[in-house]
Amino acid sequence: MGLLDARKTPTDGELYGEMAGEYRIVRKLGTGGFGTVFEAEHPVLRRKAAVKVLHTNRSVDSAAVLRFIAEAQSANQIRHRHIVDIFSFGTLKGGRHFYVMDLLDGAPLDRYLKERFSLPVEIALPLLGPIADALDALHAAGIIHRDVKPANIFLAWESSGEVVPKLLDFGLVKLLADSPVHTASGVPMGTPYYMSPEQCRGEKIDARSDVYAFGVICQELLTGFPPFTGDSPSAVLVAHIVQAPPRMSERSPELPTELDEPVLAMLAKDAAARPSSVGEAFRALAEAAKRAGIELPSGLPHLPRPSAPPDDDEAPVGVRSTARPTGARRAFEELEAQAKRDSDAVKGAERRRTVLTWGAVALLVGVAVASLSLLKGGTAQKTESPETSSTPSAPVVVSPPEVNGPAAPATQPSASVLRTVELTLSGAPEGAEVFLGDRKLGNASGPVPLPYGNDPVVLTVKAPDYEPKTLHLTPSASMAVSVSLTKARRAPKRPKTSSDLENPF
Repeated sequence: MGLLDARKTPTDGELYGEMAGEYRIVRKLGTGGFGTVFEAEHPVLRRKAAVKVLHTNRSVDSAAVLRFIAEAQSANQIRHRHIVDIFSFGTLKGGRHFYVMDLLDGAPLDRYLKERFSLPVEIALPLLGPIADALDALHAAGIIHRDVKPANIFLAWESSGEVVPKLLDFGLVKLLADSPVHTASGVPMGTPYYMSPEQCRGEKIDARSDVYAFGVICQELLTGFPPFTGDSPSAVLVAHIVQAPPRMSERSPELPTELDEPVLAMLAKDAAARPSSVGEAFRALAEAAKRAGIELPSGLPHLPRPSAPPDDDEAPVGVRSTARPTGARRAFEELEAQAKRDSDAVKGAERRRTVLTWGAVALLVGVAVASLSLLKGGTAQKTESPETSSTPSAPVVVSPPEVNGPAAPATQPSASVLRTVELTLSGAPEGAEVFLGDRKLGNASGPVPLPYGNDPVVLTVKAPDYEPKTLHLTPSASMAVSVSLTKARRAPKRPKTSSDLENPF
């Protein structure tokens, strides 16, 4: 295929009514880093489908086209219930490549999380088990996903109310065997929150990189936050390389400590120290939950649907969504949105400027690792090989997550601050606990971690034999608050009558 003339290539809006194979494009569902997804319909059978069309600027990039084709091939050859089904491929009249896949009814996991902050173990693990099976099937076929994250896990509601999780978006797929699709050595690709240390350094990766990403998702689903956050993508990359992951029970005291070790094993800095497969990692986590006395239901969960569907421009890529991002994860949502805009800008028109920017990020990563080695005096185990430590890696290209709506102007990557602030309470009785909704944040003796944000939150302080106390706070900075609880009123005991006595017969 020759180079496309962008002036003659239809825009996304002009594709309405055009045929993509046997399907007529009806409306736009969403836009991502590699393509735009439309709802389409078979004109005779009236069957609905989703059509992903490669961006115009990507269609002139042979590597992008090959990667787009590999995405369709890899998803199609697995034929797994928990991997989205791609069943047609072709080229539009203007020369842009497309493929046709199932139109799913539901919501991506990241949007579902935004309404609930975190999920109980009894719900999270039944959703994660099928994804572990799907990733094992992918690895058995010689494919690494490389972008496993909640946004790429879709929760499809069936008529019975059963929720079927499906793995989406193979835009960063890497074939383990020889393939015409190559990734330049030393150029990391992925979404910063979910990238393994070796992926952050741009080193060669294998299936254990997906194991690491799966561990990140486990911690995010159960605690409400990924293991590592930061003020910018580069800070997150450095954290993956040099910082020890937190224990889930430290972030969420209600979680059994038995769950800590299986997740920490997935998050090992050394790939060789991780479980050899995602299925093995998940089974260890499920067994730990059973040892902790948690009874896991068999089969897929039946969950209530999310809130009202978003506008078309907010719909996630590749699916028809019924979720609107709301709830306690506002700070995380703001950073996610900013990171998506930054990542899309990285892939935009100012390519040269982006390479220079991420070259500085790569240098920062190298300096941080080298500094850590010096601080340890050379006695601790190194996080990377001498060659990597002494030579800065090639420019970092953090691939864009799926983006909804127009991208922000290309700027140097930055992000809203995602962190926790500390709340210190004085005057609370012994044994008092602090709750955000139904979720326990910690003991009032504190300090209590709060998700950073500029919007007010409502906390409840509870203690045995005391009336609950409601606090309205804005967690934009750490703070100390005095609180007093009122003794609960007890109903006076009434005299015991004969009707209260046990029947002796």
